[in-house]
Amino acid sequence: MSTNNKQREGLRCKLIAMKHFVEQGYYVFNETNQGPVDFIALNMKGDIKFIECKKLAKRGGLWRKGSRINRVLTERQKILNRKWTRRRMPIIQIMYVDPENSKIEFQEHRNNA
Repeated sequence: MSTNNKQREGLRCKLIAMKHFVEQGYYVFNETNQGPVDFIALNMKGDIKFIECKKLAKRGGLWRKGSRINRVLTERQKILNRKWTRRRMPIIQIMYVDPENSKIEFQEHRNNA
């Protein structure tokens, strides 16, 4: 897949994820440049989400075929999560989007951030 196609698929997944939050009553703030997250979602109840959006990818081959390939936060994102956890702020979450059916999954947070 060429870089342009990867970028197009990534943008498509991001838009699906943003739509998901808008439909749940969140305001969505799009970070389009080089920020540490793809977008921020917040609602009037005070719930804030810092979202890193990834296209859902599944393993092929024989080993754990069909299982989700988990992505990791960047070092910069891990540092922010550690600081925000100490301040009891929301952490950066990885959200997977399957562009074929618009299915969304969150990666379970591990305490190694």
